[in-house]
Amino acid sequence: MIIKRSILILAAAMMICGLSPKPAQAAPYEGYTYSYWGDDVKSPIAYLPSRAITGQELGIGPMMTPSDMFMASDGNLYILDSGNGRIVVLNSEWKAIRQIQGFDHNGKQDSFNKPEGIFVTDGGHIFVADTENRRVIVLDGDGAFIREIGAPKSEVLSDNFEYIPRKVIVDKAGRIYVVARGVFDGIIEFDSEGDFTGFIGTNPVQFDPVDLFWKTVATKEQREKMIRFVPIEFNNTDVDSNGFIFTTTLDKQTSIPVKKLNPSGIDVLRVNGAWGPIGDFTRDRSAFIDIDVSSNGVYRTLDSTRGRVFTYNEDGNLLYVVGQLGSQLGTFKTPIAIESFGNRIFVLDRDLGMITEFTATKFGTLVNEANGLYSIGKHDDAAKLWEQVLKLDANYEMAYVGIGKSMLRQGEYKQAMKYLKLGNDREYYSKALTKYRREYMREYFGIYMTIVIASILAIMVVHRSLRLRKGDMKQNAVSQGR
Repeated sequence: MIIKRSILILAAAMMICGLSPKPAQAAPYEGYTYSYWGDDVKSPIAYLPSRAITGQELGIGPMMTPSDMFMASDGNLYILDSGNGRIVVLNSEWKAIRQIQGFDHNGKQDSFNKPEGIFVTDGGHIFVADTENRRVIVLDGDGAFIREIGAPKSEVLSDNFEYIPRKVIVDKAGRIYVVARGVFDGIIEFDSEGDFTGFIGTNPVQFDPVDLFWKTVATKEQREKMIRFVPIEFNNTDVDSNGFIFTTTLDKQTSIPVKKLNPSGIDVLRVNGAWGPIGDFTRDRSAFIDIDVSSNGVYRTLDSTRGRVFTYNEDGNLLYVVGQLGSQLGTFKTPIAIESFGNRIFVLDRDLGMITEFTATKFGTLVNEANGLYSIGKHDDAAKLWEQVLKLDANYEMAYVGIGKSMLRQGEYKQAMKYLKLGNDREYYSKALTKYRREYMREYFGIYMTIVIASILAIMVVHRSLRLRKGDMKQNAVSQGR
């Protein structure tokens, strides 16, 4: 009775002092990933929303249909507030440190008209796809005009070619790549001086076999009324530190919505396993609206269908899924752009005029660190972290693969086979099996050969004994017959 009364008094004191424990806030979405067989599997949440901010909270007025953002190498976040025709720059503490609402263009005041894309170089130069003005504007870090890149000029372009730039990126060599609306020839490439050099990375033509058949039997007039087979246009792009260009395609029907283009425009995206980076496997497929390339070959795609962020490693393996559509903190109405910095992810919502920041959980941090070590070949160090990942998620296939590869390197082939089987990595399981057989035969070959030789000798002795006995029996039979 005295103990019970003491507990009640202590609880009342905690409430008075404001020390009563607060219930944990439920996550606004469920964590999941996909198995080797394409089944969705529950998984711990890798990232949780940590804060969100609007233009009003920044003290700059509401953002109107913002269309893009860019995380610079110095940690500043550049927001392209398209409806207001301005660029808003935030520092790492989410303070608005600069606004660029116009610029002096050869002695005249100029401004943006519904721009859709922004990119900032390491040197601080700002490239803006000034969409409705049909140009790319280059500014310095203070917002002063440097130059304008207009429509490409070349004899290879048709007379009805329209230049409506939507996204722009710049590689380390200063080459400029522009994704333009209605351009199916690929990404428009300019040199560092802004001169047109060609197209890169045309998407393959998508067609329906039934429509193709009818086109072959239809008259000329009927064929003109039919849908033409044209390549799919790109809708967004990003570039990694090695100069490889990552692209996305909004079409849900394509089997390759993500590409990694080398300088020759050839897709070199690695896909390890049956599934590539296609987002959700459900009937209503994902439609990627943006892509963000991080370190160690990791890239993230933003799905406009369900408002989810899919994170893949350099082998095309899905690491985790973040976010969804909704009205809670950490969910979106119309996600339009994604950026990342360190262990944080930022998603821009166009209709809400809001940026949401996500921070890695313990599970997400472990996966990121393990994958980082894994990608640079430090499999043994990665295996220690993968073991911790498995304690949080016993179904995480990549952790089994990581541990299996580490054991394969250490010569523990039988254990490697066990983990690689659990991770459904058939290629490395076969390698482990081959090495295990070779090692097994090397160890037990002498014993097996001794047994085989002894067996053969025993069989020969028995056979000879039977023959001798049979001969004796025949001889006895002959003797008795006489």
